[in-house]
Amino acid sequence: MTRRASVVVVGAGAIGLATALQLRRAGITDVVVVDANSAPGMGSTGRANGGVRAQFATRVNISFSQYTIQQLRELDTATGGQVGFRAIGYLFMTGTEAGATALRAACDLQTAMGLPVQWLGPDGVASVAPFANLDGLRAATFCATDGIIDPHGVVSAYCDAGRRLGVKYLFDVRVQSIERTARRAVVHCNSLDLDAEWVVNAAGPAARDVAAMGNVALPVTPYRRNLACTEPITGIPAVIPMCVDIDTGVLIRREGGGVLIGYSDPESLATVDTDFEPAFLDAIASRVGKRFPFLENAPINARKCWAGLYPETPDHHAIIDAPPETPWFIQCAGFGGHGIMHSLAAGQAVTELIRDGRCTTFDVGPLRLDRFQQGDLTVETVVL
Repeated sequence: MTRRASVVVVGAGAIGLATALQLRRAGITDVVVVDANSAPGMGSTGRANGGVRAQFATRVNISFSQYTIQQLRELDTATGGQVGFRAIGYLFMTGTEAGATALRAACDLQTAMGLPVQWLGPDGVASVAPFANLDGLRAATFCATDGIIDPHGVVSAYCDAGRRLGVKYLFDVRVQSIERTARRAVVHCNSLDLDAEWVVNAAGPAARDVAAMGNVALPVTPYRRNLACTEPITGIPAVIPMCVDIDTGVLIRREGGGVLIGYSDPESLATVDTDFEPAFLDAIASRVGKRFPFLENAPINARKCWAGLYPETPDHHAIIDAPPETPWFIQCAGFGGHGIMHSLAAGQAVTELIRDGRCTTFDVGPLRLDRFQQGDLTVETVVL
C-alpha cells in the first residue's frame, strides 16, 4: 500500500510530535508521523527526567528553551494542567574557581537575553535549598522560571493537539529504507510506503541509522543515562528546586515523597541499552554527599530506578538542517537529553525551513550539519 503525504516525520518522541504540531499550526497539510513503537513517547521522551530549563551557556540553546518553555506554560494552561508544568526553578552550584568563571559567563549571557537569573552567595543558596552543604561554595545561580513537566503529559498534549489539527499518527510502523524518485521521496516501511514531498528525521537515538537510509552521515551517538529515586525522605521541603552540583555532576529534585538523583558519567560508552546500571548507585554514592549530605544514607527505591538514552553530538548541540544533496530530507536530531525543553522551538525551525526555505525565528547557523566538517563548533558546556 502507498500513501501520499506532504511531510513524513520519522519519530513520535517530543521532537517529532512537536514538529508535526508546528507544521499543522502553520497550515501545512497532510502531515504524517511514523514510529516503530506501539504508542507515542515510548523512547527517550518517556524516560526523561522531566526538567525544563533555559540556563544554558549558548545563545541558541537559551533561545530554544525560552520559546518552548513559554509555549509549554501556555499549553499547560489551555489543557487544564495536562503538561504538568511546575516552575520550581533550577539551582546551579560550584565550589571551584573554574566553575564560578563558567557560571558567571553563562549567567551574564542568560540575563542579557532576558532570563531572570539570580547570582547567589551562600545565604541565597540557603534560602532556596536549606539542605545543601555550603562548605567551599564559590558561586550559584537560580532561575525561578525553570521547572519540571510530566513527560507523558507533554506527549499526550502534543498528540491531542496534533490530532485536532489533522496530524496522522502511524504506530508499529518501522522505516526500512528511504529513496528519492524524480520529484518526491518514498519512505519504505514494514507495512506501507509513504510518498512525500519532505521527510523529517526526528528519530532520536536511532537518527543516525535513519539518516543513513538517505545517504546522510549524521554524527549523533546515543549514551545511556541513569536515574534513581530514594524512598520517602522527611526533613526537607516538599518542593525543592532542581539542584545541580556542577563539581560532581549530581543533580536532585523531589519525586513524590522521595528524591530523584541523576548523574551523567562523562566516561560512558555509546550504547542503545536502556537497562538500569546497578553500578550507577556506587557512582552517586561517592558523589552525592558533597552538596547533599542528607542523601548519603538514603535508601533507594529499586522500583523507581530507570535509564534512558541521550542522543549526543560532538558539541552538545542539536542538528537542524537539510544537506544540499538531499534538501527534502531535514535532520532534526541530537538534542542530548534536551528534547522536551527544545521541542516546540525545533518544530518551529523545521516548519520555517519547509514553508519559507529558511528559519527566521531563530539563528540556526550553529545547528547546521556541515559545522562538523568545517570545524566551526560552539560547545555547550551546561550539559547534565
